[in-house]
Amino acid sequence: MTTFQEKIDKNYATLTSGLKKVASYLLEEPMAFAANPAKKVGESIGVSETMVVRLCIALGYRGYSELQQEVREHVFEQKRIFNTYKIDEQQVGEPMYQQIMRHDQINIQKTSSSLNEHEFNETIRALAYSERILVSGLRYTFSMAHWLTYALLSIGLNAHLFRPDLDIHMEEGSKAKVLVVFSFHAYSVETLLLAEEAKKRGWLIIGFTDSRIAPISEYADILYTVHFPERMNSETAPVVFSLLNAIVSGISQLEPERTMKAKQKVEENRIKGNFKL
Repeated sequence: MTTFQEKIDKNYATLTSGLKKVASYLLEEPMAFAANPAKKVGESIGVSETMVVRLCIALGYRGYSELQQEVREHVFEQKRIFNTYKIDEQQVGEPMYQQIMRHDQINIQKTSSSLNEHEFNETIRALAYSERILVSGLRYTFSMAHWLTYALLSIGLNAHLFRPDLDIHMEEGSKAKVLVVFSFHAYSVETLLLAEEAKKRGWLIIGFTDSRIAPISEYADILYTVHFPERMNSETAPVVFSLLNAIVSGISQLEPERTMKAKQKVEENRIKGNFKL
C-alpha cells in the first residue's frame, strides 16, 4: 500500500504552489490532519478548505476523510512504537542506555527497509569509480561529512571535505566527479549553493536529507531521506551513520584489493606517526 508520504513524493512536482503548501504541512505536521477537520487545517496555513480537499483528490483519495483515516493510523503507529520503547527504567526493567539503543535499532531497521536497492548500488559504484569526491555538511551534519570523508580516504578514494572558507573545491576537468551533500533542517545556504554549482558542472550529486521535498532535492541525482517526528537530530544521526557505514562497506566489497592496500597504507602511516620524533 502506498503511503501518503510516498504519494506526495511521487506527485509533488506536478502540484500547484497552493497544493504544495498543503502537502508540505502534511509532511511536517501530520497530527494536525489527524486531529482537525479540513477547514481548520486550511486556516492554520492560510488556505481554503477547498484547497485542502483538492490535495486529497490530487493524491488519489476520495476525499479528506479517507486521507485523515490513513494519517490517523500513521500517527497511532508512530506513538505505539515510541511507547513500546519509551525511556522508563522503572517500568521496562532495563537500563536507559539499552532502551535508547534499542530505539535506534528500530529506526535503522525502518530506514533500511525503505531503501531502494538499485539506488544504493548506483551510489557505491559512483563513489568507487569517481575521480574526485567532495563531501559537504555544515553545523549539525559536519560530523557526518567528516566521518564519511575519512572513511572514503581510508579505503583508497580521492575524497575531500568541503570547507566554506576555501574557494578551490571544483577545479575544471573530467565530469567523473561526485558531490555528497548532507542537508537537514535548518538547511545550510552554503551547501545548497555548492550543490547548484556542482549541478552546472555535470557532477553526480548524492543527497542525504529529511524530506523528499527538502531544498537539496532540486539538485540531487540520488536522494536518501531520513526523517522522524519533530526532526529529532538525536534520532536521525545514528541512522545516517549506519547508512554511511553500509555504503562504505559496499564499496569495500566492490573493490576488495584496493581497499586492503589502502587500509595497509593507513596502518603503516599510523605506526610511523606514533613513533615519529
